[in-house]
Amino acid sequence: MEWKKKSCQIFAVLIITCVMTALAATYDEHNEVISETETFDPWSVQTECVRIQAEGHYGSGSILKISDQEAVIVTNRHVLLYWSEDSYVTFFHGASCGGEILWMSEKEDVGFLKADLRTLTEEEKLELQAVELVDEEPQKGDYFFMIDMASDVWKKEIYEGQILEPLMYLEEFGTEMLYGESCFEPGMSGCGVYDMQGRYIGMLTGGTQQNEIAAVPAESIKKYFITE
Repeated sequence: MEWKKKSCQIFAVLIITCVMTALAATYDEHNEVISETETFDPWSVQTECVRIQAEGHYGSGSILKISDQEAVIVTNRHVLLYWSEDSYVTFFHGASCGGEILWMSEKEDVGFLKADLRTLTEEEKLELQAVELVDEEPQKGDYFFMIDMASDVWKKEIYEGQILEPLMYLEEFGTEMLYGESCFEPGMSGCGVYDMQGRYIGMLTGGTQQNEIAAVPAESIKKYFITE
């Protein structure tokens, strides 16, 4: 099995042209899961999502903490490798701003970015929100979804998948990851993985041509965020 990190545009080896209808259910049991959560609108979490442009490369991220002047964004370390003073973050409504790297892990593919919100209008800032981190571990067989905002901010797509193992040691990453099955697109590295109630359970980090995905668990992100 060959895993490849997927984030920036140059990582073309991870290009997967998988077409999915947003939140389309394939099996009867899947339809039951959707019906149980039909009161939840998955698009409501797009306010937590960002697109990261670093020189000629792009990736994704999620807002962990927000104030009137700045937002702390979590993404993959490999998304931030090309970050410069000309790089910028784009939010779900199209507003953009610059920022600076706060910290990057040397052990896991995790990094934090501070976005400067002072250039946004009050209305634009009020529409943004931080993710809701889960306190409990997701379970094997649970369904999840991800929002692709990196491909096109104005034509976002939702991709749905299923957890195969909530924690599985993957040698390619050198640590335990959330292991699942889902389609994805180039540039989605760093995007949030959400349970069917819209809670943040992990961060997409890599995938295979067999539609296997690996995500940094939310618990690991909380550990780094609190520490740093």
